[in-house]
Amino acid sequence: MSPKLSRRRLLEAALWSTALPTVAAAAPRSPLVYRSRPEKLLIVFAANGGASLIDSFLPVLAQTHNAQLRTYTQQQLDTVPGSAFRCVKSIPYRLGVPVETRYQMRDFLARHGRDMVLFAQTGTSVNHLIGQQRSLNGNGINRGRTLMEAVSEAYGQDLLLPNINMALGGYALAGSDPSLPRYAKPEAVADALLFPLALHRDQSIEGRIDGELLAAARDVRGRLEQNSRFYQDHKTATLLEEVLRFRSDIPRLEAAQLIESLMLLDRARLGQAPAERTEGNVLLQRVRDQFPAFATDPLEAQTAMAFLLLRYGLSTSVTIGLDELVRFTESGQERQLLHLPLAFDWSHNAHVGAQNSMWRRVLYAIDRLIQLLKTEDYLGVPEFGRIWDRSLVYVATEFGRDKSKIGGSGHDLNNGHVLISPLLKGNQVLGGLDDKTGLTYGFDPNTGRPDPFRTMQEGDQYSLILQALGVRFPGQRNFPTAVRDT
Repeated sequence: MSPKLSRRRLLEAALWSTALPTVAAAAPRSPLVYRSRPEKLLIVFAANGGASLIDSFLPVLAQTHNAQLRTYTQQQLDTVPGSAFRCVKSIPYRLGVPVETRYQMRDFLARHGRDMVLFAQTGTSVNHLIGQQRSLNGNGINRGRTLMEAVSEAYGQDLLLPNINMALGGYALAGSDPSLPRYAKPEAVADALLFPLALHRDQSIEGRIDGELLAAARDVRGRLEQNSRFYQDHKTATLLEEVLRFRSDIPRLEAAQLIESLMLLDRARLGQAPAERTEGNVLLQRVRDQFPAFATDPLEAQTAMAFLLLRYGLSTSVTIGLDELVRFTESGQERQLLHLPLAFDWSHNAHVGAQNSMWRRVLYAIDRLIQLLKTEDYLGVPEFGRIWDRSLVYVATEFGRDKSKIGGSGHDLNNGHVLISPLLKGNQVLGGLDDKTGLTYGFDPNTGRPDPFRTMQEGDQYSLILQALGVRFPGQRNFPTAVRDT
């Protein structure tokens, strides 16, 4: 079913049809072809290890009737005037050295709470890999496509790098729909800092090969391959067709000169001439200033790279992921732990401290990304509005945690997800929380009213996210009270 045609959609189409020369001039050196339908942008933060809502924005208040639950006192909680949420204050936590504690959840609510939705959900697996996959593919509701693939299929046909995935584990896996167009499949990025160097054959190499000579060599290679026995035997093989189609895109990718737009590292330190003070380099410096630890912290590097990919219209879906390594930082003379091993799954016994520190780490990165998205125009064109106006951030986690304070916090199906977007009717909890059991419950999709007898599952949040982004698919569930009329 096609999206509802509104006055705003007509105006957007008219704007895009009259602004093509402006876009081409504002973009990096990129042979992009802009369509009349403006892209929507999906940012997935993979909060692996079971990021728990009741330890962040849906904490259970300690009362006499829930003494066996993992709860928080009123003094441990924070609120923001006018907010539908409350959050947990900073909890001091040590693992030999202090765990870094600068950022406060309250700051996130104050800045972005009006665009935030908590989607209460009960999943279908407490296995890390399976839970991660289902948080992205809606448990197979859309032919096995991930959210990122669905968005990239809808908006990424003319983009150079529609679906960039920097995550690990189940969050990094492609969907299972064989009919998905090749351009919508995920492009895995192992290192956000070095990734730009892979986008050109020799731009960062001294004594580079003559371009005409290389083009001639590629042409000869292609003609020889077509006459080879291997090609004749396998020319209809899907994998070979994909390899050749990917190879045919390389000249277009190299012509975009993306190293100039995406290289976070100082090019002078790579043995290259210092970049001129162009508009693009000024923007790069702003991003470096927003994420000052990008050179040593992979999460900051990924988040900075995500912004650049979206800002230049190179991608319509970007996935950012936590790794599972211990990372330290220095604060004055004191050493601090920046990142816990196994991320949110660090400890089932020291659960509260681990959850608190990891939530603040993730939210600190998202906060700074959204601030950039709110201040920058899409493609640098004021007529297209802020990048944030077309964006949705999905904090994806694979499962929740056991609610009892006795015996640790094992994996639990019951939990929920955090969504932040101006495309949603924000500042609301979709569903509710039973403070006697610590369990979240669902809501009526048509009215939005909490329903203690309804359970929402992966296909529900999948449908809502794509509905907000204007993507339709057969069997999609509808949530009219949760999505803004765009």
